[in-house]
Amino acid sequence: MTEFNKKSFSCSVVVYLTVVLLSLLYLSRVHLFGWHWAYWVLVIYGVVVTPYLIFRLVVTYLYTSTPYQNYHPSVSVVVPVYNEEEGISSTIDSIFNSDYPRDKLELIVIDDKSTDDTLEVINKKRLEYDFKVVTLDENGGKRHAMAAGFKQCTGEILVCIDSDTVIKSDAITMVVQPFTDNVVYCVCGNAVAANSSESDNTLARLQKAWYADSFRLRKGVESLFGMVICCSGVLAAYRRDKVEKIVDEWVNEKFLGRHFESGDDRQLTNRMLRMGGKSVFQSTALAYTVVPHVTKTFLIQQIRWGRSGFRGMLFASKFFYKKNPIQFTLFYLTMFMTFFSPISFLVNTIGLVLLGQYDSMIVYFFGIFLISALTALSTKLLVNYFTLKDIVYRLAFSLVAIVLSFVYLYAWITLWKGNVWGTR
Repeated sequence: MTEFNKKSFSCSVVVYLTVVLLSLLYLSRVHLFGWHWAYWVLVIYGVVVTPYLIFRLVVTYLYTSTPYQNYHPSVSVVVPVYNEEEGISSTIDSIFNSDYPRDKLELIVIDDKSTDDTLEVINKKRLEYDFKVVTLDENGGKRHAMAAGFKQCTGEILVCIDSDTVIKSDAITMVVQPFTDNVVYCVCGNAVAANSSESDNTLARLQKAWYADSFRLRKGVESLFGMVICCSGVLAAYRRDKVEKIVDEWVNEKFLGRHFESGDDRQLTNRMLRMGGKSVFQSTALAYTVVPHVTKTFLIQQIRWGRSGFRGMLFASKFFYKKNPIQFTLFYLTMFMTFFSPISFLVNTIGLVLLGQYDSMIVYFFGIFLISALTALSTKLLVNYFTLKDIVYRLAFSLVAIVLSFVYLYAWITLWKGNVWGTR
């Protein structure tokens, strides 16, 4: 039996057992609830979301990255920076230490009016490497910085890298390989938490486990159907001629009368998809990013992501109904699950307590544990750096996700808020 077949068989067995257990749980709810309105809320959510989650976990085994095809188009790497004096040097070093042909690689670093010594560090690196530096007269936000960088680019492919990210030596080479398909307009790299070693704190380890399944499992499924919903700003690549068509609209986007600053990566991806292109995930293009290790910073980041995710999905909902049936179905199921999950959590906890249905609440949490366990086991099979300890951290992250339900609800009712550089 091949390694792939072993993985598929193992996954099938676990999925089968999970479906059986969850079916029993839902049948038990009929007995516990009778025909109370809460029964309909919980069962409808469970009937829609649970099969979808299991579908994603099974189908993700079909994903494969685009292999190396000796394809080396001209590339412009864009790095927007604001107050990143400690990390920008390593980012620049990793770009020039990459294996991409130097004669086809240019770097543009944009300083968005940093108030620390970021610009001084950048200028020192210019003495070591040959690259362009754009200095902005005022702090306008990441989108404006990126747009200023795009105007300086000459490469066929634009590669965007966050200023707190270090890329693997072959990351640029691998992230451009999917562009051999003319229908691919954007590619998402694979983000790994850089500060998640044994010596780092629990929050960083939790995020390492979360990133692993968020990228490999979720984006792997989306990639199979050419619809990665968000090409993460950690490492993403775009066709320059396509970006040029929408950059002005993108940088001047408004929401509720205010300039829409956050969600730059999601909205850039949305516009590529709206033009009819495919967005795919390249798991072999590894980028190591610094994740928040302080609770306050993490929560601020999640509020920002919650707002941008909500706005981005509303934007995408205006054109995804025109997509093919599979893309249409997967997108709106994802949208339903994203928006309804916090509500389901509140009904399953506070609502059940008010109704005196404590047994049902236990059943609900047991269902969450089953799905989390299946996700963790699948990630262990598919991600080589995912350890046995990470399985425990991924299960523990389910508790964090409960807290995030309230965080996202707050983010959604304060959509108009937010600053230009998020957590920075």
